[in-house]
Amino acid sequence: MGLRNFLKLSGWILSAILLSQCAQPGTPGGGPKDTQPPIVLGSSPLNGSPNFTGEKFAIYFDEFVELDEIMQKVMISPPVKKLPDFKLKGKSLQVKFNTELRENTTYSIYFADAIVDITERNPLLNFTYIFSTGATVDSMSLRGEVINAFDLIATEDIFVMLYKDDNDTIIFDSLPLAVQPFYVSKTDVNGQFQLNGLANTEYLMFAVRDLNGNYFYDQPGEEIAFLDSIIIPEFFTKPAIDSVLLDSLETLEGTDLYDSLLILIDSLYNDSLAAYQNQLDYYTLSLFKELDTNQSLLKIDLLRKNVLRFSFAQPIEDIEIQPINYINDTSWYIEEYSRNRDTLFWYLKDLPVDTLETVIYYRGDTLSYEFIRLEKKKKFTSVERKKKKEEKKIYLGIKSNIDKGNMKLNGKFELSFNFPIESFISDSLLFIIGDDSTFNPKFVFTDSIHRKFTIPFQPEESTRYSIVIPDSTFFNWNGVFNKAKTIRFGTLSLKDYGVLKLNLKPVVKQNYVIQFMTEKEVNLQEYYFKNDTSIVLEHLNPGKYILKLIYDNNGNRKWDTGNYTEKIQPEKITYYSKQLEVRGNWEIEEEWIIKE
Repeated sequence: MGLRNFLKLSGWILSAILLSQCAQPGTPGGGPKDTQPPIVLGSSPLNGSPNFTGEKFAIYFDEFVELDEIMQKVMISPPVKKLPDFKLKGKSLQVKFNTELRENTTYSIYFADAIVDITERNPLLNFTYIFSTGATVDSMSLRGEVINAFDLIATEDIFVMLYKDDNDTIIFDSLPLAVQPFYVSKTDVNGQFQLNGLANTEYLMFAVRDLNGNYFYDQPGEEIAFLDSIIIPEFFTKPAIDSVLLDSLETLEGTDLYDSLLILIDSLYNDSLAAYQNQLDYYTLSLFKELDTNQSLLKIDLLRKNVLRFSFAQPIEDIEIQPINYINDTSWYIEEYSRNRDTLFWYLKDLPVDTLETVIYYRGDTLSYEFIRLEKKKKFTSVERKKKKEEKKIYLGIKSNIDKGNMKLNGKFELSFNFPIESFISDSLLFIIGDDSTFNPKFVFTDSIHRKFTIPFQPEESTRYSIVIPDSTFFNWNGVFNKAKTIRFGTLSLKDYGVLKLNLKPVVKQNYVIQFMTEKEVNLQEYYFKNDTSIVLEHLNPGKYILKLIYDNNGNRKWDTGNYTEKIQPEKITYYSKQLEVRGNWEIEEEWIIKE
C-alpha cells in the first residue's frame, strides 16, 4: 500500500474510532496530557526557496511556541559572522539576519530542539529551514553519528563540520586548524547528526568538541574525529503528503476531529521521513583526545606527614628534583613511582625544615621552582591547639586486598602500608586457620621499598582465616609503628563460582587485547593474543560481564588514542555482542569470531 492510500485509510479509520468514542457516555475529564510537538504549518518565503533577496523569513506554527536557549542551539551553515535576531509574533517565529549573506549560496538554519510549545514544552526536533540566495537550492544530505573512541558511547553537543577544497592558500588537511567550516551541525542526545542543503561536491568531515565555540580545533583539551577519505553527499527527497487528505483536513478545521487527524498525519509523515533518511549512507566518527606530549608539573600534594606526591602531565623521564635548602642526596627520602610513571611519591625522614625549596629540571632545563610546605597549613582555635597537643601518636596505616571479607580460591593475600617499612618483628605475626590452628607465617615483601607484602599459602574452600598483627610489629624509619589489627576473611566453596571458556577466532591475525570486565566496565583481567586462542576464566563471582576488544595495531598491549596531525585514527574498539551471565556452579562456553 502506498503512502497516499495508507494515509487516506488511516484518516478514515481514526475518524470512525473518534466518532464511536464520542457516542459513549462518560465522566468529563481534563483530557490526556499534551505530548505532541508544535507543527510547522508553513513559512515565508517557503522552506527550500531559491532567489532569497530579503533579510528575514518567518515560520508559522499550529500553536504558540517558546524559544529554549536558541542562541546556543541554532546552527547556521555556512556560518555567519553574527547570529540573526529571533522574535516571536503570535504563532510565528520571525528571523532577521544581521549580516550580509553570500551570493549564490544555499543556507540551512538548524534549530535542534530550541522550539517548544508553551504548554508542556514539547520540542520540535531537528527542524531545518533552507533557502538559497541564488537561482538553485542545494539539496544534498549527509547523516551519521559521533561516538567516543574509547568506549563507543554516543556523544552529545559535538560540532560536525564540512570543508570544501576551495582554499588556495591553506592545504586541505589543515582546514579545521586554520579556517572555519563551510557547513556545521551538532549531535543530538543520541550522538546523531544530519546535514541538509549541501552542494554536490567533495568534502572533508570532522567532528570537534569545541570548548571555546569558535569552530576551530585549537584548544589542548578539545577532542576531534575525522574521516580518512573525501565524501560526497547524497540526494534526499522528502515524502509528500496526499493532497486529498490535506483537503479533508481543511474541511474538518474547527471540529473535534481536526487535531487528532493532524497528529496522525504528522506521525505518519515523520515515519515516512525516517524511512527515506535511512536510505542515506551512515557515517560514524570516533571522537578522541590527542595525547599531550608536553611535560609539565601539574601539582604537588602533601598527602600526610612526610609523604609528598608530585603529579606530572606525562610519564616521568629525564626529571630531576633538586633540593635547594637541604642536602641533595637520597638519604632522607625514598622514591616510588605510580604504575603509569606519571606520579612520584617521596617518603621523607623527619626534617629540620618546615618548607622544602626545590628546583625541578626536565631534560636539563628548568621546569619550575617550588616551595613545598611539609606541614598542612591550617588555622586552629586555642581549644583546637590544646587538643592537637594532646592528640594521640601517629600510627602506620595498614590495608589489605580482601574484598567484602572474601578471598578467592585462586587469590593471593596482600597487605600494604602507607609508608615503607624499615624494621619488623617477624615472629609477632599470627595466622589462624579456622578456630584453633595458629602459627607464625612467613611473609615476603613484594616491592623494593618494603611497602607491600604477601603471606604465601594455598586457600582452601569454605574456610575461615585470621591475620593478627600485634601492636608495634612494623616500624618506618621515623620510628612510627602500627596499631594492633586483626584481618578476618573466608573462602567460598567451588560451587559458589562459575567458569567461562572463551574461544577467540580472529579473521585477521594481528595483535589484540581482550578485557574481561564487570557490568560497570571495571577491568578485571586482560589477555593478549594474535591467533585463535582459548581462555578459561575460573572462580568467577555470579553476575553479568562484558568483553571489550582492542585492535592493538602497534602491539604495545594497550589502547592508543589518535593523532590528527599525523592522520592516525585511534585504535579500534569493539564489544562482544551480548553480556555474559555467569552463575554459580555453572560453566558456559562462548565463541567470538572477530572480524576486521
